[in-house]
Amino acid sequence: MPRRGRKSMDTEDGDPVPSKVPRELELLYKSPLDFSSPTKLFESFIAPIKSEDFFAEYWEKKPLLIQRDQNDLGTYYQSLFKLSDLKHISSKGIFYGRDVNVCKCRNGKKMTLPRQGKATFLHLMKDFSSGKATIQFHQPQRFSDELWHIMEKLECFFGALVGSNVYITPPDSQGLPPHYDDVEVFILQLEGEKHWCLYEPKVHLAREYNVEPEGTIGAPTLDLILKPGDMLYFPRGTIHQARTPAGSSHSTHVTISTYQNNTWADYLQDLIPGLLFDSSKDNIDLRRGLPRQLLMQTDPSDCAEKISSLLTDLVKRLQTKKDIRPFEMVRDFMGNRLPPYMNADAGHKEDATGGVLPKLNSTIKLKYKDYTTLSVQHVADSDDSSTQRMVFVYHAMRNGREQHMMNTHDESLNVNGLRFSLSHIDALKEIWREEPICVNNLPLESDRDKENLAISLWTEGLLAVTP
Repeated sequence: MPRRGRKSMDTEDGDPVPSKVPRELELLYKSPLDFSSPTKLFESFIAPIKSEDFFAEYWEKKPLLIQRDQNDLGTYYQSLFKLSDLKHISSKGIFYGRDVNVCKCRNGKKMTLPRQGKATFLHLMKDFSSGKATIQFHQPQRFSDELWHIMEKLECFFGALVGSNVYITPPDSQGLPPHYDDVEVFILQLEGEKHWCLYEPKVHLAREYNVEPEGTIGAPTLDLILKPGDMLYFPRGTIHQARTPAGSSHSTHVTISTYQNNTWADYLQDLIPGLLFDSSKDNIDLRRGLPRQLLMQTDPSDCAEKISSLLTDLVKRLQTKKDIRPFEMVRDFMGNRLPPYMNADAGHKEDATGGVLPKLNSTIKLKYKDYTTLSVQHVADSDDSSTQRMVFVYHAMRNGREQHMMNTHDESLNVNGLRFSLSHIDALKEIWREEPICVNNLPLESDRDKENLAISLWTEGLLAVTP
C-alpha cells in the first residue's frame, strides 16, 4: 500500500491488469471466490487455509505458500490479467511513470528504462521481447472489474487501503533486485512460472522499502516455483527476489498488498495530538510553561521524569474518555479507498437514494456499513479561535476507482460524508447497529433533529427506508 496508501511498490509482486471478460466467456471464467461478504471473500481467497489459522500462524509472522492444482482457479487467475490484455489497455491511453514502467535487474540494482510519454503496446513489447525487460503495471484495478471486486472486498475486510501491481517478466529474466517492502504481500501467479527466493528479514515488520545486497542476505529460507493458481504470502520486511526460469514462457503475476502505514505507531501519532488538546483543558500541569532555556539544552534528559509523569496521567485520562479515534487515518482511508463493486452493465453506478423520503414514523436501516465510518474531531469555530468536537460520517459510495492508489494524496482531500454536532453521536450509534429503528426512537431531543438526521443519511444513499 503506497505511502499513506498511494505510491506503487517496488516488489516483484505483481497485480493483474485484465480487461473486461466478454459476456460470452463469463461461464468459463466464473469466479471460484465467494463475494457474498468481505469475510467470505478472504476465506475463499486463502483457501484451503482457514482464516483463524492464517492470522494465528502466518500474518505478520512468516511466509505462506498455497499451491493449488485446480484448473478452474488457474483459469480464473489468468482471466484477471494476461500479457495480451496490455494491447487493449494501452489503446485507452497509458503513460510511462504514472501507469507503467519497464525495468531490469542489473548488477544487483533496479534499472528503470528511460521511457517517457504515452506507452504503446508496440513499444512495451519491444522492450519486453528484445530488451528482456519486466513490465510493471501500476494499480490495474483501475481497469479490471474483477480486480476491483476482489480489492474493494479486501479493503472492507482489512479496514485498510489495498493496492496492486502486475509484473510481466520474459524468460530467463529478473526485474527487481533482492529487497523488502513495508506492506503485507499476497502474490497471485497468473501466467507461466516464477522462481522465488525468500530470506530472513533484517527488519521485522519494516516501515520502509529497502534494497539488500545479494552478498548480505544469506541462504533462502524458501526456494520455490509458483505456477498459475498458486498464491504466496509474506509479511512486510521479508527479503525476496524472483526470476522467470530459462526455457519457460513469460511470467505474469499480480501483487496485492496492504497495511502500509497502518501500525500502532501511526495510530498513536494521529490520536495523541487531539487527546493532548482535550486533556490540557483540565490538567494545569500540561499548561505549565517549559523550564527556561529548555529548547537550548543539548541534553534535556532531566525532563524524562516530568514527561513520564505527564504521560502516566494522560493514560489514566484515556481510559475514561469515549469516542477517541484517529482522524487523519480514517479520513485518508475513506477518501481514497475503492467504492463498492457495481455491476458493469449498470454503468458502475448506484442509485443514490431511491425509495421514499424518511419521516418521523419511518423505520430506517443502515446500508453499506462496510463502506462507512464515524469519527469525532475538533473543528474550529468560524466566529473565534475556539474549537468544538463534531461527529463526521464518512463513506466511499461516491469514490472513483480511476485514481485509486495513484499518488493523489492531498491535504485538501474531498472526502464524501457529513458532519453533525456531538449531540448526535448516540443516535448515529443506534443507526450503526444495523437493526431497523423508527426515526422517532432516535435519542435526540427534537423531532426536527431526528428527521433531519435521517434525511441527511438517506440523501447520501446510506439508509433503507420503510414508510
